[in-house]
Amino acid sequence: MSIKSIFVPILRESAFLLGLWRPKVDRALEEAVNRFAAVNAALWKPVGRSSQAVLVEGHLCEYGPNYLFRTALAAKSVQSALGGARLDVVVNGFSYHWQQARKGYASFGITQWIFLGRRFLLLSPLLWMMALLGGGWRFILLRTPEQILDLHLGGIKVGDLIYDEVMRSTKQPTIRFVDWAVLKVMVRSWYYFLQYHLLFSVRSYSYYIATHTAYPEYGLLCRVALQRGVTVIETSDIQMSVFRGIGTNFLPTYHQGIHSAIRAEFDRNAVPLPQREALALESLRRRINSELDQIDAKKAYSGKIYTREDLASALRIPVDSRIGFVMAHVFVDSPHLSSSMLHADYYRWLVATLDCCAEASNVIWVVKPHPSAALYGEEGMVNDLVQAKGAANVHICPSDLNTRSLGKCADLMLTVHGTAGLEYACVGIPVVLAGTPFFAGFGFTLEPQTQEAYRQTVLHAAEISSLTPSQVSMALQVFEIWERQFDWNNSIITSELLACVWGNGVKRDLSHAYTLLTNKLAMTDPRSLKLWGFAGAVVREDAARA
Repeated sequence: MSIKSIFVPILRESAFLLGLWRPKVDRALEEAVNRFAAVNAALWKPVGRSSQAVLVEGHLCEYGPNYLFRTALAAKSVQSALGGARLDVVVNGFSYHWQQARKGYASFGITQWIFLGRRFLLLSPLLWMMALLGGGWRFILLRTPEQILDLHLGGIKVGDLIYDEVMRSTKQPTIRFVDWAVLKVMVRSWYYFLQYHLLFSVRSYSYYIATHTAYPEYGLLCRVALQRGVTVIETSDIQMSVFRGIGTNFLPTYHQGIHSAIRAEFDRNAVPLPQREALALESLRRRINSELDQIDAKKAYSGKIYTREDLASALRIPVDSRIGFVMAHVFVDSPHLSSSMLHADYYRWLVATLDCCAEASNVIWVVKPHPSAALYGEEGMVNDLVQAKGAANVHICPSDLNTRSLGKCADLMLTVHGTAGLEYACVGIPVVLAGTPFFAGFGFTLEPQTQEAYRQTVLHAAEISSLTPSQVSMALQVFEIWERQFDWNNSIITSELLACVWGNGVKRDLSHAYTLLTNKLAMTDPRSLKLWGFAGAVVREDAARA
């Protein structure tokens, strides 16, 4: 962190508050936000305040209206269930960074902001010095990239968050050296921790609304909140989770949150087994037929549907070959989204898996790149790894293959966290996991606990049998709960809106995203969305436990 990067924002904030400077404004975006605010404000009436307070993560609220809308909606639901509460939006940096987002939140009646850069302005140099000393010392002790994963801070595991942030910042598929990039992320992570620790020392909250539990900026705020006894509600674009604790073997991660929700639904046992299986089969049919309004699913389930004969012809292999599919991941996209994985990251998993597959010569292995690899600048990387391996029994998947083909072609599957592992377990295909995705631990997946056990499982893959009827039944039950919990077909936050935010297949255009949001609000009451019911239910469950 340079002196310039510390003091320039302070000077800008001072000039902004004195009216001497204003950041450049995108007029089209400003007009779109104003239209949204006018329509949305009409939907919300003033709510009385109680002694309780809710913290709302606003780190991504300027990046896209989807993040602003979902956190605000969850916060209003919690506020309503509490019978009133103060809502505070917390962001890093200074007030001049968040001009459009402030209008958006204000339309919900949320006007209290905590700008951490301004709040701890006088302490900032000291915090940076402490972060440099603490993070720098731990950096000196590191010898290998794998040791990053074991880092703890203030009793909280932070290594997984730091590892993923290094990969995201360098845009590299793995971490090869403990270098300057690692030091920068470690120091900034130490700073975030100190800053968040101070925040919860001076303010008390009952709930924290988060968009992400990954990466230091988001994940550390979540983990510090849980350490302080604050209930965390996570709302990404399709997922909703609640976390009420943190421990060595229980981290607030994407997959852990979903897994916990599925376990809780099994405990409630509210849906009869035949009905649950029927619902799962119908949901699975809709998913593989690309009827879901979800970007990755649409990409995966498009293209040509191969028969076993078609695939054998394309790969020039005997039609009676035993075929295993290796479902590759996006390398830089938060590999540590579960409580544990066998390898340091997705890239190292794939390299190790290709080595094992090459040895397991009695199986033909088909490696399928992730459908969103190009979005992350990783197009062709998996192909290059397969080609470099040069094994006669390891092939790259035909580029036009519709994932639906796996039901006809796959005898088994290897993945770390891929949801295809759940989808195709539902039709009896055995799945070997190298991580702990949300569908792990239910008895229908193979889950080796060490790298050597994983290697032996792959080497003996030809001996793995299809799933039993009881295992298929359990997979269907997990699928039904997962599918019902998620907000796939959100009538307001649509895939078209998300594409505009992310620049996925179209030009990134926040003005159009806000326009789409405004148009949907004119037709749909946001209180009808799953998120509203989910967030309110969390509060009512807590009240029932008290």
